[in-house]
Amino acid sequence: MSKQTDNRKLLARGAQVLALMGLVVSLAACGGQAAEPTAVPEPTSTPTAAPTDTPTPAPTDTPTATPVPTDTPTVTPVPTDTPTPTPEPATGRPPASPDIVYIGNPTTPDGDPQVNISFDVQGDPATLYQILDILDQYGVRTTFFMQGEWVEQYPDAAKEIANRGHELGNHSWTHFNFSEMTAEEVTKELNDTEAIVKEVTGQTTKPYFRPPFGSRSTVSLQTAYDLGYTTIIWTYGADEWRDGATAQTIFDNVYGNKAPGALYYTHTDRQIIVDALPRVIEAFQADGYKLVTAGEILAVQENN
Repeated sequence: MSKQTDNRKLLARGAQVLALMGLVVSLAACGGQAAEPTAVPEPTSTPTAAPTDTPTPAPTDTPTATPVPTDTPTVTPVPTDTPTPTPEPATGRPPASPDIVYIGNPTTPDGDPQVNISFDVQGDPATLYQILDILDQYGVRTTFFMQGEWVEQYPDAAKEIANRGHELGNHSWTHFNFSEMTAEEVTKELNDTEAIVKEVTGQTTKPYFRPPFGSRSTVSLQTAYDLGYTTIIWTYGADEWRDGATAQTIFDNVYGNKAPGALYYTHTDRQIIVDALPRVIEAFQADGYKLVTAGEILAVQENN
């Protein structure tokens, strides 16, 4: 009995002790314990306002200033000497004609008597170069009638004639008889010669054609005209090709037949021509004659 009583007493005291201890703990928690520190919030980045495009004001038309008119200075041209053109001895070559030409104008536009001594090219050009030198010596420019085959064989000689300032005419390609040719044959002869002369010398043979031997027909005259040529024969020939010809006979046949407007012809391949030429030129010039080209002596003159 007493033993149970003691146990109950012990239990009661234990409960009291536990209660007391719980009270102490409660008081410590309420008053003596420091308050738990308040958490400091982490700093947050203050958001930077995103830049906004500043609107560019729309351009306004800048008023254009009205220019104040100023007097434009007048440029006074500096006077220059206007070159006076050298007067031509004639108004120019006549158009091609179907008529045969035997003689030219008797005088120059200045009234001087004039003649033409022309050359048909043929043979070895050795004497040709001597003829060119003589013409240069006396200041004479004339007309050389070019044969196509000869130009093909002696292009340098043909070029030298042109380089010396002489006029060129057409003398056919083959040197055949034109009185027996068809229109087609005449056309080929003249066109082929014109082509090679232009290729070699840069000059044309138009508008003058001298047929070999002076041979012609109605067909050849009309065909040459259709191609742009006037057929030229001669007033007198030097006849240096005849048997027994000499420098004296050449002089007699040319100067001995002195006539204003006369057309004389000779060739380029005989030494007797070289021998006679200076004397012939000197005689004409001493009489006041001008030795001119076919183009000059046949030109349309203002007083005609």
